Amino acid sequence: MVDVAAKQSGVGTGIGFMVLTVVSFSAMDAVGKWLVADFSVWQIMAFRGAVAAGILVPFLIRKEGLTVFHTRHLSFQIIRALMGVAAFALFFYALRFLKLADATVIGFSGSIFMAALAVPLLGERVGLRRWSAIGVGFIGVVIILQPGSGAFQPAALLAVASALVYSLVMIGTRWLSRSDSSSSMVVYHSLVTAVVGFAALPFVWIVPNAFEVFLFLVAGFFGTAAQFCLVRAFRYAPVAVLAPFDYGALIFAAVIGFVVWNEVPGLSLWIGAAIVIASGLFILYRETRAKAVASA
Repeated sequence: MVDVAAKQSGVGTGIGFMVLTVVSFSAMDAVGKWLVADFSVWQIMAFRGAVAAGILVPFLIRKEGLTVFHTRHLSFQIIRALMGVAAFALFFYALRFLKLADATVIGFSGSIFMAALAVPLLGERVGLRRWSAIGVGFIGVVIILQPGSGAFQPAALLAVASALVYSLVMIGTRWLSRSDSSSSMVVYHSLVTAVVGFAALPFVWIVPNAFEVFLFLVAGFFGTAAQFCLVRAFRYAPVAVLAPFDYGALIFAAVIGFVVWNEVPGLSLWIGAAIVIASGLFILYRETRAKAVASA
């Protein structure tokens, strides 16, 4: 009974960290959408990287020592981090033109891209049911985008590109997790983000006022908090338990978008979101089941 209670407590802690992750990412996206109207994406990235490198990296070094820099694949760590930077930049460029909820839902398609790309890149086997779910998921994305209609926004393709690149980041994470720790991936991602952001800063710098500096720091804080909470969440609970809570970001995005920008998501968004989320959860279920069978 004690072991069961302890396990349930650990899962509950993981869910709590996942909820904090979703809240933090939603807050960062909202603040970023506000800032990107007047500032470059790269300036936002520089502040985010600086906060992560100044807070999260020292914390991990203090807790785990210099082992956080240990990696068997330094070049791949850097490539993975650069892809993360690209996904971030594409998403925030999309936020300049899209509703917060729209961009968030399109971002959910990353799990569908990941399931499809894991076949050629990781050599994973995908059965007919999962391929069907992948196809249905892409139908949901098409419903959200509404290509060929007056409601279509070309900027939505930036969000799709961001989801595609982010799926490559997650595939890279799967591959690296075979040899490197999650802490090392967080450290290299934070440092590369800071370096890229500051390298671009001289070309895009716009002097912010005191309130805008505060917003930059808030965005950096929430981005750092999200990374920290995400790592913690996966230490306590499995992916199958945590993934459904990730989709709660849509609720936060819809509420924030309505309150701050008076954005009202259309019916096509909710229909497409339901299809994409259902597809993502089914893909996760099939992957979890396949791993369980393989372990047995």
